[in-house]
Amino acid sequence: MYFEGNITIDPSQLTQIEKVKPTKAFKRMLHYLTMGNVSDKVERETFSALSILQQLNTVLFHSKIDNIVRLSHDGIDFYLDTQGKEGDLKEAFDVYDLEVDTSMSVYFKKLVMIMEHEDHNFKYLLEIDINRTHDVGEYPIAIKINGLLKQFNSKNKERATLENDMKGIFQDQEKYNAFKLEKQQLFEAFLQELKVNIKSLMKVDDVKLEIKSKIIVPAQKIASTKDIRYKREYGDYGIHYGYYGFDDYLFYSMMWSSMSHNNNITIEDSFFETDLGDDMGYMESVDASSDYFNDEVASNFDDFNTEDSHPSDDVIIDDYGIEEVETETEENKATGWFDLSDNDTWSDADDFGSDEDDDW
Repeated sequence: MYFEGNITIDPSQLTQIEKVKPTKAFKRMLHYLTMGNVSDKVERETFSALSILQQLNTVLFHSKIDNIVRLSHDGIDFYLDTQGKEGDLKEAFDVYDLEVDTSMSVYFKKLVMIMEHEDHNFKYLLEIDINRTHDVGEYPIAIKINGLLKQFNSKNKERATLENDMKGIFQDQEKYNAFKLEKQQLFEAFLQELKVNIKSLMKVDDVKLEIKSKIIVPAQKIASTKDIRYKREYGDYGIHYGYYGFDDYLFYSMMWSSMSHNNNITIEDSFFETDLGDDMGYMESVDASSDYFNDEVASNFDDFNTEDSHPSDDVIIDDYGIEEVETETEENKATGWFDLSDNDTWSDADDFGSDEDDDW
């Protein structure tokens, strides 16, 4: 089990985000992403996207998140940390500055930043997607946060040792439910803090938050971290990509469904996926004693019947933890939200830094 949070900014509110004068690093990105060879509209969209990326970077800095794992431009990686470096955000932008060339710089469609963070409870992987333009009904700014339980870090541990560390959780249904609730509340607290920082620093009101509990159901027994498979197809950025150091935190989750099976646990309100991260669906309640969750038995996942919908499809969490049903109206249908206005000027506000205080 691990947790996934999704933070999006409502398109109907995106026009409220200020255009902020770019600092040196983001001026360079704007230059390389346009090269003066595109229409004014594309340049405005590109500037707006990077302005928002700059502000998101400030939100992350304020939240003490400065460890970048990956920087991708239209599916091409310009920075990928394979050594576990820390505090390498500036290095990533410097590499991007050096390696992007004119052939790629006419315009961009999507920028992706993968960040790593940890606190006392979780090892986090954050995926930040910035889409220059987007289809009707889609969100141009999306942040996905994965939270893995740090207490089950498997570094230098065998599977039997880790199972012993985890066995108390599965002692009975009551202990299992209490553990899940406690950890989910801690995860939500982290996301709520990040949401508050987004709202205050980016000066936007309508930020939506969705939280999921996720269960991995491996196709076969994962005896050690060496057995963990990776999904590295084009466009894959998530927890199953195989980023440096994450195997030690992901391993326990590969055992979760089997331990639930062995202890006759009922799994509630959870999303299921394969060990490669392929979606298997949502179940409001399922008895894990089924052989689908027994990693000693090869199961046919095509027969794994899950529900087509779930509360999180339509329910969001507001600032007070109150669930609200989201309905679509004509007002929030629009495209090209990064073309915020015909006025191609930016704010003179120095809330997010200036050339003078920017070392980049």
